[in-house]
Amino acid sequence: MTKPTLLAILLLSAGLLLPAPAGAKPYTLDEILDMARKENPGLAAGAQATAGIEAQLLEARRSYLPTGELNSMVSQAPEVHCYEADGKTRNELNCQNTGTEAIGTGPSGFLRAITPAGVFTRTELKLVQPVYTFGKLSAGVAAAESGVKASQERQIGLMADLELNVRKAFWAAKLAREISATLDEGSGFLDQAQKKIEEELADGSGDASVTDRLRLRTMRAEIDARILEAKRGADLARSGLRALIGPDAPADLDVDEDALGALAIPDRSIDQYEEAALRSRPEVKALQHMVAAKRALAQLETRKQYPDFVLVGSAAYAYASSIDTPKNAFYNDPYHALGAAISAGFHMPLDLFVKNARASKLHAEAEEAEQRKREALNGISFEVEKAHTELKEAEERIKVVQKGEKAGKQWIAAVAQNLAVGLAEAKDFSDALMAFFQARVRYAQSIYDYNIAAAALTRATGIDVSKGD
Repeated sequence: MTKPTLLAILLLSAGLLLPAPAGAKPYTLDEILDMARKENPGLAAGAQATAGIEAQLLEARRSYLPTGELNSMVSQAPEVHCYEADGKTRNELNCQNTGTEAIGTGPSGFLRAITPAGVFTRTELKLVQPVYTFGKLSAGVAAAESGVKASQERQIGLMADLELNVRKAFWAAKLAREISATLDEGSGFLDQAQKKIEEELADGSGDASVTDRLRLRTMRAEIDARILEAKRGADLARSGLRALIGPDAPADLDVDEDALGALAIPDRSIDQYEEAALRSRPEVKALQHMVAAKRALAQLETRKQYPDFVLVGSAAYAYASSIDTPKNAFYNDPYHALGAAISAGFHMPLDLFVKNARASKLHAEAEEAEQRKREALNGISFEVEKAHTELKEAEERIKVVQKGEKAGKQWIAAVAQNLAVGLAEAKDFSDALMAFFQARVRYAQSIYDYNIAAAALTRATGIDVSKGD
């Protein structure tokens, strides 16, 4: 899921969320994370990309093995014989005296040469075994190994992004449910107040007025509108979690029934978090492996300017059933052969100036990757500091707004009692009820912000900050 889509879901779901519909199955955060890791198509695609790079590593390692080719063919063969000078006596030792008709130069020689008279087969095998390559093979293997490790770390980074998005959606659902409970509680106070005002207006007792009735009806309309928004947010929140998990996500997915609460985060300094990021964050490791791969590729291109020492083995077999075999050491007979050979040699490229330029280019790219790594590390340090600052701010905010939340609850309870006995006005009640809503929502929002900051710090450092060292 793209970030804009997830953000829209979180914004809408944070707008209020009703309790899960009947039949929905609740899941804990760990259960949803586990499902997302197993079912998310994006992670599966990343795993296949890593598998492709691992195949390249296997190819590089097998470069130490001999290579070559095997060729074999079968075709028709003409009839060719060797004769003595009299043209009648066949003599395979004197093929230099072959008659003209036998070699196809007579009146019917051409037709005899192309007319199939037998079967011809030839098989050739050639193998080349590298002996010494001035480090080309080892540089190729090193580059491929670093590429695999970089891809594996990128895969871990993709998983960390997914987990961050799941945590955001999960805690947003918890926040929305908490606000929904606040609506329900405030709606109960409003029901009592409306009942009291209607009774006083009906029998003419008390100080209630039509203005009081309209004021409370306006608040009722506001709450009803929020309830409709809540239903929409509930559906979007659950859809967002299912989208993050993948097409095989349970249709009845919902978060567990536990109340929204702040995570327990062990106290660590900013320096400890930055050290953890440099040690554990997958992007840091991926950058390190990427630089190593670039340097190995640069070494490979440099070493391509040196020769390769190899052993070459060859074998050949040929036979034609309708062609005589000359018995002469100086004859090159392509129709009859049987032999094998082993030789040593070397291969030296002569486009040294071109290869030297390519090597310089790759060395420059390796240095560029090194500088990109340093640049990225600065950005990661900023991410850690930002998440840590937000965590501490949300932690302090929870302590502050918690007092206001308790005071707001006591205020609305007291005003509701006074209104019931005629000691308060509808305006006092509406003011207290609005303050109650704001205090409860702000307290729940602070807990949500704290948990989201913890999730962001987990992503920035590469460690689960809710767990001890």
